[in-house]
Formats: sequence, C-alpha cells, structure tokens
Amino acid sequence: MISAILLAAGQGSRMQYQAKALLTLGDRTFVQHAVQQLRSAGIDDLIVVTGSQRDAVWASAALTGVPLREAYNKDYASGILGSIQTGLRYCHPAADAVLITLVDLPFLRAADFQSACEAWQMGDPTLCLRSQSEGKPGHPVIIPRAYFQEILEQPPGDKGCSFLFQRYPDRVRYHEIARARIDIDTIENYHAHITS
Repeated sequence: MISAILLAAGQGSRMQYQAKALLTLGDRTFVQHAVQQLRSAGIDDLIVVTGSQRDAVWASAALTGVPLREAYNKDYASGILGSIQTGLRYCHPAADAVLITLVDLPFLRAADFQSACEAWQMGDPTLCLRSQSEGKPGHPVIIPRAYFQEILEQPPGDKGCSFLFQRYPDRVRYHEIARARIDIDTIENYHAHITS
C-alpha cells in the first residue's frame, strides 16, 4: 500500500501571498485538481498537509468528496521538510511507502501518479523513486517506510527530501515523467501557463 502526501501548506511568498492551493485551473482549485488526480490514480490513503490559509485550503479540498485526512503544519513557514514530516505522522500504519507531491504542479495527471506507483511496485521495494523530466529531478517521489524515521529526525528546512537522495544516491531509482517539473511558483508563471 502506498499513502500519498499532498503538500499544500505554503504561504505563496512569490505569489503575493496567495496560497497556491487556491489558484484556479478551469473550474477547480489547484488542491481540488491534485486530490482528484491522486484519487483517480488509485491512491486510497490521501493526506493533505495544510498550513497557510488552512481553513480555506481544507474546505476547498473537502469539496471534492474524496476521502481525505488533514495534517496541519502550524510551522509551515519553516520550510517544505516540516510539511513532509507532518504528513508522515499521518500515514496509514500499513503503508509500505509514501508518494509525495506538490500542490503547485497542476499539469500532473492521474496517469503520471499511477505510472510512478507502478514503477516503484515493480522494482526493488527498498529503493526510493524520484521522478525526473529530461534528466532534471521533479515530483512525485516515492519513499519506502524504512526511511520515514530518518526523515522525521532531520531538522526542518527548504530542501525537502533532497538530503536523503544525496545521502543514498545508490538507493534512488529515476522515473521519467514529462510534466514532473512544470510548477507554478510566481504570478508570471501562473499567467503564462494557466490564464494565457
């Protein structure tokens, strides 16, 4: 079983403090889109990590009707690793691994999440899986349970699980996903990719 953590806690400091989870893609918010794609990929245990604008983000996610659990990161400003650690504490006890993805990757589809899960399940289950696009790392990533405690013991910061991949480069498999790196980090990105 693979749990999924959707990181939606950011305060959008490069988006004029507009929570990226609440940006719109057609008639849905980014968080609704991500939740629906993860569920369509067959992921049953889905955790949404909230932080900035908590109530609005969680309410938007809940409107999908998808079974979800909220993990609130009160220290969301401390960096992305703190949100990952918050989500890990909510993973299902039967989960063999966790898939981690970001709310600001609106071009990822259910097929992308499904292919990552299948690639991990068909390979060595002791290895991490890191998505990449044209040789550059992106999301989602899948991390086996054996590494959960090591992540939880790491000081919070802005680099996510990069420390783990650097520490154990021979324990990482790479999986090509064309849309793995198209994120929306600025107002300019949003207008260029979404509203234009």
